[in-house]
This record gives sequence, structure tokens and C-alpha cells, in this order.
Amino acid sequence: MPGNGQELIEFDAATIKLDQPGPGQRGMRGGPGTDDPGRVTWQKTWLQNLVATAFHLDRRNVSGPAWIGVNGGQLYAFAATMPDGTSRHDFELMLQKFLIEQFRMKLHHELRPFPTYELVVAAGGTKIKPTDPNAPVGPVRLLGQMPLDSDGFAILPPGHAVVGVFNSGLHVTFQQYTMSELAEYLTGEATPQGDATHYVFDKTGLTGGFDFKLKFDQGGDAIRVGPGVEGSAGARGELEPSGLTNIFKALEQQLGLKLVKGKDIQLDTIVIDHAERTPAGN
Repeated sequence: MPGNGQELIEFDAATIKLDQPGPGQRGMRGGPGTDDPGRVTWQKTWLQNLVATAFHLDRRNVSGPAWIGVNGGQLYAFAATMPDGTSRHDFELMLQKFLIEQFRMKLHHELRPFPTYELVVAAGGTKIKPTDPNAPVGPVRLLGQMPLDSDGFAILPPGHAVVGVFNSGLHVTFQQYTMSELAEYLTGEATPQGDATHYVFDKTGLTGGFDFKLKFDQGGDAIRVGPGVEGSAGARGELEPSGLTNIFKALEQQLGLKLVKGKDIQLDTIVIDHAERTPAGN
């Protein structure tokens, strides 16, 4: 938050309301750095996500009451407008102030240790293909149901994207993906259920983008949509026992990459000591 007597900046207008599970937009739309910089909308999200965005943290570094998070937590719909030229930093300050007021929130920072993995090239080398330098660039916009190939992977138009589909296990298509982006993706997949986040860092030494596919045994949501993708592919039924290997073996066997244990790191964490479940504006 601003200090030393600085005036607290605010949204021109902002609302946050209780939301319900079901179909609809997920993920933040608009804001500084986008094609709609003066307006932000975010439906069906959790307080954990909102606080993480406000303080520029990974959502897994925000802890508090069980209802703030993704496992059965309360959903919210957020919308805000802001002055022309608002920077990302100022947007975050506005969001911090708004959330603290709306949820009557009390929180504190603390450093906590987190385990890590290093993503490295396995013995024998990689099995991934560099992106065609002549391929179209930019994010892929995906809406509605996507076709699958004969192996159960989503067929995507050219561009930067990652989409995972449950089809007897999780089948993930990566396009124009860097190794640092893959490490970020794996941070969620390599964390044991209910354990502290295991952060993954790229130590492959590989540069540029790559196109590849990965299938492995993993529980969770029916569809995972990553950076550069708008919309959803749509749920495809219940997950059946896949018989696939776990993420560690799959990386080595299919991509020629490997996760090795790294040193624990100390990271800033937001601890929510108190928050009201119903925002003040409701």
C-alpha cells in the first residue's frame, strides 16, 4: 500500500458480488496492458485469486480460511473501471484497497519455506520440437468444444496456447511454449495433493518456443486452460482410471525432460487473519 503520506488511489467504480458455480466466464478480462485497459471483469473466482492478483503473488502463496480457496470455496464476480493510463502497479494498489475494505480484511506478510524442483534435460536428450519460426504468433482464442486427434489431444489453431483434456488421463497440447512457461505449468502438477506448493524452475538451458504433447495420470478439473487461451474446451465426462504414468515419468519418457529436487526457497506469503465472507456491497 502507498505510504509516506501518499494519497490512496481508487477505482472509478468497482463492485464485487457473490457468484455461483456453473458455466460462464472464468479468468480476469481486461485491465492495464490489454485491449480493454480501463475495465476489468472477473467472474466465478475466489478471494484467494483476487488477493494474489492484488499483491502480485501466486495464489498458492495466499492462505486463510478454507472458504477463500479453490477447493469448494465461495465464488465472486468482480468488475471495475479505472482512469485512462492506469499502470499495472496502480491497478494492484487499487485492488488491494478495495478488497481490504469490502471484506473487512486483516492480513499480514510472512516468509515461508517452499520446496522446489529443477526442470532439466534427461539423459539421452530432449524429444520436443522447436516451434516453426514462420508459425503465426500471438495467443490462441478458443471458444466452445475443440476437436480431438486420434490420441485424445485437442487440435488447436496456430499460436501460443496450452490446453489439457481429460480423456483416460490428462492429455495436454503445448504450442509455442518456452521451458520457463512449462516450469510454471508444472508447479501446479508436481505438487502432491494437500502439500505445500512445489515450485519448478527451468534449468534446461533451452531457449525459444517448442510444440509438444504430454499425457499423464492426474486428478482434478476436467479441463485445464493455460496462459494465452481464452474460453474453455468444455467438460468431457468423468475421469476413468487411466493406466498412465505420473507426471515425473511422463516428462522423461515422452519429452526427454526430468524433475530433480532443488533447495527450499523462502517466499513472501499473505496470511488472511480475518475476512467477512459476504462483501460490504452485497
